[in-house]
Amino acid sequence: MEMTFWFSVALSLYSYVVFPLSLPVLAKLARRPWNKGDIQPTVSMVISVYNEERIVAQKIENALALDYPTEKLEILVVSDGSTDETENIVRGFSDARVVLKPFQERSGKTACLNRIVPSARGDIVLFTDANSMFPRHVLKNLVRNYADPQVGLVTGWTRYGDIDQGEDTTGIYSRFEKWTKTQESRISSCVGADGAVFAIRKELYSTLRDDDINDFVIPLHVIRQGRRVVLDPDVYCCERSADDAGKEYQRQVRITTRTLNAIRRNLEFLNPLRYGYFSYFLFSHKIMRFLVPFFLLATLGCNLMLLGTSHLYSFTLGCQLVFYAAALSGIFGITRGKITNIAKFFLVTMMAQLTAWFRNAAGISDTMWTPQR
Repeated sequence: MEMTFWFSVALSLYSYVVFPLSLPVLAKLARRPWNKGDIQPTVSMVISVYNEERIVAQKIENALALDYPTEKLEILVVSDGSTDETENIVRGFSDARVVLKPFQERSGKTACLNRIVPSARGDIVLFTDANSMFPRHVLKNLVRNYADPQVGLVTGWTRYGDIDQGEDTTGIYSRFEKWTKTQESRISSCVGADGAVFAIRKELYSTLRDDDINDFVIPLHVIRQGRRVVLDPDVYCCERSADDAGKEYQRQVRITTRTLNAIRRNLEFLNPLRYGYFSYFLFSHKIMRFLVPFFLLATLGCNLMLLGTSHLYSFTLGCQLVFYAAALSGIFGITRGKITNIAKFFLVTMMAQLTAWFRNAAGISDTMWTPQR
């Protein structure tokens, strides 16, 4: 039982500690820098919306204010069956760069992308969300990566806070993900993209299944075609922080369920003989991380069975209970603070991942999305 306990602890720590620590070492041994250059290809910005009347005007104004040649930017607003004033607000913009692409019936974000991307005029297609605001320099920072012909997809990251006030409330987890993907990019390709800000060479876009999670599967398609997926730390968007544990749980369930389905359909990427370091990244960054809830349950169960055999196991159980109590107090709004927020986010994520595993086993999939505002 002791061996099982410590093995479960080790597995719980692998994805969050052991794997990240291996990346700087690999980066020194197998570093693959890519070239950046002062280029200005045509860009089609695709903004997916569903009932975004409160924010869509601000998003379009933000896009029109970007520092990029007017004649080289197209802004496609894709409305997936919006029933509020979203489409009328978009029609109110007279700038020729703004093009509304309305669909009467909801078919899901991925289905909309399949119908829109082939008609986009830009050599580079940028995907973003209505509530994601860009700094003025984002496009120039993004496209410079395409000076290297091996780069097929560039992702940024999401900074939380108010872009106008210079506020930055980005959490530890988001910064950790940014750092991890930056290290992966230096070696091979990073795992997944940030759905709020990522771009692909149009020529590399492949049709997706309606229930595919686009910011995970599109990068896989790019890698399958022999190109790289990289994160540029200077490419980011800004969003306001969401502190609702219930909405975060629902979002995580949806994302994890669709990602698990995508991994199951693309097991070929776990073959290191074909995909090299990326197979290691996918296994460690995604699969092992999604298994952490089971490792934690095994750790807790073994710890309970080891009570009374040593003071050490009383201490380890106490640490776990304090952590979970802090998480629950954060979820129910009893206490606030950095430590509480970290514990809350972690527990919500673990609960969502467990739910996603059961949904995946039951064959449940999602094609629709409702913005959590």
